[in-house]
Amino acid sequence: MIKKNCIFFLPYPLEKTGNKARQLRPRKMLEAFRANGYKVYTILGYAKQRRCKINKLKKMIARGVRFDFMYAECSTEPMRLTEPHHLPTNPCLDFGLFRYLKEQGIPIGLFYCDIYWKFPVYREALSAPKYHFAIHEYKRDLKQYEKLLTRFYVPDLKMCDYIGREGIERIAEALPPGADPVEAPVRTDAGRDFRKKPLQIFYVGGILNHYRIDALLAAAKTLEDVRVTICCREAEWEEKKEELGQYLTDRVEIIHKNEDELAPYYEKADIGSLLFENGEYWGMAQPVKAYEYLAHELPVLVTERTLIGRFVDSVGYGWSVPCTGEAIREKLLEIMKDPEQLDKKRARAKSRKQGHLWTARAEQVARGLTEGSSVGTNE
Repeated sequence: MIKKNCIFFLPYPLEKTGNKARQLRPRKMLEAFRANGYKVYTILGYAKQRRCKINKLKKMIARGVRFDFMYAECSTEPMRLTEPHHLPTNPCLDFGLFRYLKEQGIPIGLFYCDIYWKFPVYREALSAPKYHFAIHEYKRDLKQYEKLLTRFYVPDLKMCDYIGREGIERIAEALPPGADPVEAPVRTDAGRDFRKKPLQIFYVGGILNHYRIDALLAAAKTLEDVRVTICCREAEWEEKKEELGQYLTDRVEIIHKNEDELAPYYEKADIGSLLFENGEYWGMAQPVKAYEYLAHELPVLVTERTLIGRFVDSVGYGWSVPCTGEAIREKLLEIMKDPEQLDKKRARAKSRKQGHLWTARAEQVARGLTEGSSVGTNE
């Protein structure tokens, strides 16, 4: 049996837990490569830890150890500024590794998670000197990626329109989030009486900034046959509870649970919620939760004319609506008048979810880096 070896690179420490995308996504991809049969050599942590692992890697390659590819995820900060002090004290470390691997004929794929720096809000958050230096570093990174990468992975190809570099576009490939496999319960809602069994809506995630929990709660407040469960961080709820208090009824439950405690809530839910503002930046968001809802075969209600709204429409496992209380209310009434919609949406989720697991994302990377599959694919 041929051994499969790959390298996993991350320019900051990887925690064993943590649900924020900065930690969750690389952790899930690392687990997925291992689940797919790869022996993974990790290079992660701060510069001191990475230098030690890079030196060891070079000795392994010199001894004849073969690696099929390297998968990397960058930070939201420029590559040279990922130390806690955000100073470029190790200017050649990481791209030196990339150049070495390219010289060794080892293909490299890197996931570029964010283009926050391309929007005015980033400029407003920094002083002028810090802003201009950071922008210089982001652009420097892109030039290096053009030269050194085999694949430039993005959540969606639309991101390349903002990056605006032809060399990047030629090697770009969409690599959205994924989900863990879940065995969803078998159920049917044909002929359901919502007066006896109310419609259950479940939301788990953040409730600050662009998230529009208020619109969902405003709609639910007017519908006696709708129940809503919101799972969020306790600190965020403390910050928002006064503002959202006007929408609360005894049909709304607020919980603060960990990921491994959510199974009962997924099982009793009829609809998942992913409603947020449709701004230029947030309209490109790819919430991991959308794929977790899909894995649980949970129909989802999302904001229309957003990237994730288009994904949900294409798969057919939910409804995209304007993010207003009235529009959400009308959609919920429509669903309750025709409950078989729920069965149809769950069936679509069941038929499509295997292609959106984390293991499928890892297989896409391995195939693209080792077999030279076509780039640019975007579902």
